[in-house]
Amino acid sequence: MGGMARELDLQRLAARQHGLASRQQLIRLGYTRHDIEGRSRRDLWPRVAPQVYDVAPASFDPLRPLLAAVLATQGVGSHRSAATLSGMLDIAVDLPEVLVAEGRLPRGVPAVVRRTRTLTPQECTTINGIACTNAVRTLLDLGSAVDAATFEIALNRTVTLGLTSVRRLLHVVDTVPLAGRPGAAVLREVLEHYRRDSAVTASLLETIVERAVRTGRIPAPVRQLAVRVGSARYRLDFAWPEARVLLEADGLADHHGRRAFENDRARQNRLVIAGWYPLRYTWAVAKHRPAHIADELASLLAARQRIAR
Repeated sequence: MGGMARELDLQRLAARQHGLASRQQLIRLGYTRHDIEGRSRRDLWPRVAPQVYDVAPASFDPLRPLLAAVLATQGVGSHRSAATLSGMLDIAVDLPEVLVAEGRLPRGVPAVVRRTRTLTPQECTTINGIACTNAVRTLLDLGSAVDAATFEIALNRTVTLGLTSVRRLLHVVDTVPLAGRPGAAVLREVLEHYRRDSAVTASLLETIVERAVRTGRIPAPVRQLAVRVGSARYRLDFAWPEARVLLEADGLADHHGRRAFENDRARQNRLVIAGWYPLRYTWAVAKHRPAHIADELASLLAARQRIAR
């Protein structure tokens, strides 16, 4: 292969792989080990992970650390890295997280590398040129890696973005053997509450509100208040009409799919424009952080009452 053609092929590879290339890929393009080591020593191709080089060091790409770890381990992005890559979460990950099949792991990879016996080709996908776990497998892994509230955010986003469906997830936890999947129990627990839409969340919120009312922290709400905003009619789970504050359960079934998600946001925007102050909570927050809900509700009601005076 001629030098010019080789360099053009390298540019194409770099464009696909966020400026990175593995040693094997460079050799397949026609570069010798001497070429690779020489350019690396002169910092023309800085080594970013074992057997992985930055062949476009003048550019910046935040996805390089994850791809470097994937190339170095021949694994796939997983856990928080896969969730962030797919849009399921918006969090900063200190070190990329990667899953690899059983075998020896390369040393010196700047990543959290986990072995697995259960990863199948059907559980993998490619996003932005980076191999990673698909939505369902990512949720199964996330259950053991993040707190309950973060996990439910990821689950809601997964369904909202159309990456999978509640029906598909229920089928997985009901019929697929999940032994060895550490987050399976967490996924199963959360989905059990979504079998009945947001009813369980509403029940938890009712308990939290009743306790706050009994202790005198907040006034009693109006349940299922019917309101009209323009030509639209809505029912509010818990409402304090004088303060224009509302509290609602936020469940997966309430915005199952992109259209439902957008309609839900449009509804909330109309209520805000009409002067309502909404507080919305998921099952995970209601179950694990009830005091947080009571504190926020009491603070908002107190602030609204001060303004009303």
